Amino acid sequence: MIKRPGFVLLLVAISGAAPVSAQRDGGRAGPRPERAELEQRMRAQMGRMVQEQLGLTDAQLSQLETLSQRFDARRRDLAEREFETRRRVEQIANGADASQDEARALLTRVSDLRLEEARLFGEEQAAFLEVLTPKQAIGLQELREDLGRRIRTLRGGERGDGPERRRRPDGRIGAQFRGPSPWPL
Repeated sequence: MIKRPGFVLLLVAISGAAPVSAQRDGGRAGPRPERAELEQRMRAQMGRMVQEQLGLTDAQLSQLETLSQRFDARRRDLAEREFETRRRVEQIANGADASQDEARALLTRVSDLRLEEARLFGEEQAAFLEVLTPKQAIGLQELREDLGRRIRTLRGGERGDGPERRRRPDGRIGAQFRGPSPWPL
């Protein structure tokens, strides 16, 4: 049995799961021991599945693990900053006090985060193409997107591709952001 615990971090990182789970756990760093064991088993199983579906060699899988570790910290940092920004945008959309200057700064931050996410995605794809064939890279991207959709569904947060719509406490109807970014790449 081949264990590739770092590889699924690549897959999960795209979904923003790590920062959101840290927020739910009160900001505690790292998963609980039983959760860590479950995540390790899941990573190993996902690594095998990805390897089989994409026809990867052991060497390719090992190189992808290394690449994923290289991009994980940046992706987590970006997801955390995006989460905080989305939270403040939602507060303002729900009527929280904010100056025009703060609203303008938030719009700039949203734009900057989207550009940074696009740059990171481009760098990641270029790195993947150093290890994978173009068809394998496309397959990996599709697997990652599918995993992100599944995680959002399991969280119960999104229906379809957009943010969930529901009635706010003040009676207005609007977006309630949960899970990974509602902002498409």
